[in-house]
Amino acid sequence: MKNTTLVDTYAEIKRAQSGNIRSVIRSSVLDLLSLKHQILGAKKELKTPRIQFLYFHHIFKDELEKFERLLEYLSKDHIFISHSEAVHRLINDEIDKPYISWSSDDGIQNNMLAAQALNKYGASCCFYINPASIGLTDVEQIKVFCKNKLEMPPVAFLDWNEVEILQSQGHEIGNHTFKHDMVSKLTQSQFEEDFLKADAVLTEKCGPINHFAFTYGKFEHFTKPAFDFVLKNGYESCISASRGCHINGNGKLYKNTVFLRRDQIIADWKLSHIEHFLIKGAQELDYATNFLPNSLV
Repeated sequence: MKNTTLVDTYAEIKRAQSGNIRSVIRSSVLDLLSLKHQILGAKKELKTPRIQFLYFHHIFKDELEKFERLLEYLSKDHIFISHSEAVHRLINDEIDKPYISWSSDDGIQNNMLAAQALNKYGASCCFYINPASIGLTDVEQIKVFCKNKLEMPPVAFLDWNEVEILQSQGHEIGNHTFKHDMVSKLTQSQFEEDFLKADAVLTEKCGPINHFAFTYGKFEHFTKPAFDFVLKNGYESCISASRGCHINGNGKLYKNTVFLRRDQIIADWKLSHIEHFLIKGAQELDYATNFLPNSLV
């Protein structure tokens, strides 16, 4: 019997967030900015050669149609590539076209719907997961995890069989810490223990893991020692959830100096709002974006 205590539509998420004046103001501002782009013909910026990392947390069943429309739209001006290829191109100064690399955080079960849509467009995704929540089925434990770690209503999580299916479809699996703790609130030794624990489980279940995304994603949620530890342990990349995209043009980069940025999308957003963030990123391309911000150096 279906468990009705877990949220399985984005409409339920929105109802839980109803009355949020900040989201209303945000939408109005983005409407104006999108209109400005249209008037100025800024859509041409989407053809700018760059690497744009886009990520989502969920694709609920009532988001799927919009997500597929977004993929179709973006595929017209962009080439979808894997995380590993994106990192390779950035480091080796091979950014000759507008590229998009997809990822998803937190291992929510409806990522299986996202994969179905991505597969239609030949798009690889890196699914960043927390081993502590994969296969979690106890509703009370899920409620606690979602409230304390994800700040959202309770949702179903992937199980290890589904993770295996994602890999068999050509998607990558990434390390997102063991139980979604905020790195900046951990001591360095606590972070190292957590990181290695997550890596050990993921490696056993999935094979070698090459990419790490720290939780919560803002610069203040991470540390320079943690960054150094990730790269010293053989990972190909360390990625944030701070907006911005990447360009090179100055030759080969040292892998252990590159710090990636991503733009979050929610499939339910207006297409023009998502487009605004992509245009803004293309307009603000900066070689310095490839490295740690001054706040972390």
